[in-house]
Amino acid sequence: MKKFLLFALPLFLFSCKSGVEAHRVAIEKLGTDWDAATNAVTGFSDGLTKDLTGYTEMASSMMLDSAAVASLKGDAGKKWAEATAAYKAATTDAYAPVQTELGDFVKMWTEKAGAVTALKDGLAAGKIEGDVAAQIADLSGLVTQAGEKVTSWTAKQAELKTAADSAMGMLKSAYEMVAPKK
Repeated sequence: MKKFLLFALPLFLFSCKSGVEAHRVAIEKLGTDWDAATNAVTGFSDGLTKDLTGYTEMASSMMLDSAAVASLKGDAGKKWAEATAAYKAATTDAYAPVQTELGDFVKMWTEKAGAVTALKDGLAAGKIEGDVAAQIADLSGLVTQAGEKVTSWTAKQAELKTAADSAMGMLKSAYEMVAPKK
């Protein structure tokens, strides 16, 4: 029996992966998934910024100075006030909550990215500290959350674009009605 244990023990020890190696696949998958989620969040953020920039640029070409606005009378003044209020409500005001939520999420995401980097660096160095399985589970949960948020934000962005396009149409019509003719 003693000889069997002396023979089997080294085999058992060699067959067991080290703590780091036991988590290699999970850490590599987490790294890949984290990068993909980061790209999705960044892509959404860039798209949201592009939308707002586009609306701002279009509207800036249709704004009246304060003297022109003050000179508007009757129906023209009313339509202009309605159109500018609708534009503000559908763009600046409507996009603000999504921008705030996105900003908060990106801040948290950036802070947690250090933990992913630490796991990948630890894997490369062959030494990882702490409860690796729990860290991987927590960070993988954030990857899932990022995907869900991007899906939700994208649906909300589509709604916002529809409303903003409608408001831009109102603003354009009002501007064409009241703009000084050249």
